[in-house]
This record gives sequence, C-alpha cells and structure tokens, in this order.
Amino acid sequence: MKHESIDGVVVRVRDYGDHDRYLSVLTKEQGRITLLSKGSRSLRGTQTAVSQLYTYGNFEYYRRGEFKILKSGTPIQPFYSLSMDIDRLNLAAYLCEVACEVTDQGEEAGEMLRLLLNSLYAVSRDLYPQEIVKGAYELRVAALSGYEPELHACAECARSRSDPFYLNVMNGALLCAECLKKSGANKKVRDTAYDDIREAELLCTLPPAVHTAMRYCLQAPIERIFSFDLKDGEDLRLFAKAAETYLLSHLGRGFDSLNFYHAMRTADAQKKEI
Repeated sequence: MKHESIDGVVVRVRDYGDHDRYLSVLTKEQGRITLLSKGSRSLRGTQTAVSQLYTYGNFEYYRRGEFKILKSGTPIQPFYSLSMDIDRLNLAAYLCEVACEVTDQGEEAGEMLRLLLNSLYAVSRDLYPQEIVKGAYELRVAALSGYEPELHACAECARSRSDPFYLNVMNGALLCAECLKKSGANKKVRDTAYDDIREAELLCTLPPAVHTAMRYCLQAPIERIFSFDLKDGEDLRLFAKAAETYLLSHLGRGFDSLNFYHAMRTADAQKKEI
C-alpha cells in the first residue's frame, strides 16, 4: 500500500463515530484535503497530537478508494499558545473558517497557506493588535480570491489624494470626497460591519492613514504584511471595519466564528467598564 506525505495546517475538525475525526487540512500542493484520523478522539490515540485544530504538521496517509486515511503525523507548529487567551482562540477559528471558504480540493494554495500560517503565528504570539492581523488577512484573502480593490486613485477623477476617500465596496473602487458630493444621495456611507445590501451602494470611509494601510496590506510581502501601525484608535476601527465589510460582502456570507469573536470581545469590554 502506497503511503503519501504532505505538510499542512488543520483548518477544520469534524467528529466521526466515537473515536475518529475527519480533518480538513490546508496544503500548498493539493489545496484543502480531507483526512480520516482513526482513534484521534482518544487520549491514548497515536494521532491525537496532530489532529487538533490549528496544528501545522506533516501528515502521512494512504488512500482507500476515495478516502485518504491518516497513518501518522508529526506536529511542526501546534500553536498551543492560542488556547491561553479566548480572543486569540476565537480569532484563529475565524481565520481558519475563512480559509476553508476560499480554498478547494485539488487547487494549489501556497499563498493562502503562507498567509494563514503567518496570521496564526502573529495571533498566537500577540505580536500585533488583533484588528491589524484580522484586517490585513481579510484584505489579502480578498485579493487572493480575485476581489482585490483598486485603491490607487479615485475611479471618477483619478485624484490620488483625498481626505477621506470612500471605498465602494461592491465595485472595489475609490471615490474621493468631491466626487461623492457630485454623485448624488444614493450612496450609503456605512462604517459598521457587513450586512445585507439592499437600498443603496455601500461605502466605507478611508481617512489617509487607513487608505495607506490598506494599500500596504495588498502590496507587502506576506512575511511583512502586519508591519504597519495605526496609532489613532478611530483609524484602527475604520480599517478593521472596512476590511471585514469588504471581504464578507464579496464572499456573500457571514461566519458564526466571527459573530462569536465579536460577541465575546464586546462582553469583555462591557465587563471592564463596570
């Protein structure tokens, strides 16, 4: 029986029966693959360590018909520190759920894998504000999925500077403040999170610092994608909301993991105010 080996990160886990699990593993060469891990729900199982969500490892498997059966695995980076903080853990869950949404089986996913691994590492080590990691990830995912916005200049007048710019979410185009005034009232500036778009075009406000940060996220090497700063709290908020709104609007869906992440952060903030 021929054994195959591949490196990847576990992005989804589904229990099967009393002892087994199906693992969705994001790989460079084959995109997202599904492995059946036998006995991984048992504390004594030999595959337990490599069958945990977020684990980056090497997976050795064999094929039985249409199924890939995990024979053994070696963790390379288990990201244990994610479990030390509920916000980190919830954000990691969202990052992995997005990765599952935008990848397929049999399609090369090297850039997506690198982006996810760099993001999980940054979150696990608390290297940057979570708004920066999450927003940069969302923007780069949008670009990798074919939805990269055009952020160089106003789509109407080609002006390269405006305070602020407005991002037309569904068109992925910029509108300067002056052209917005000329365009009429049927454009809705919304700095809150993604929701259903019905009555008007959806615009996000991009002050100069936010506009610069978003352009950086789309152009920077993945290993340096978080190496920027938004010192003003309002700029950080607008950046985070614009990135989230843009990605979710183009994917056409929300995520339970994201809703839970926001709910937990809101509840924690309210406790601190008391």
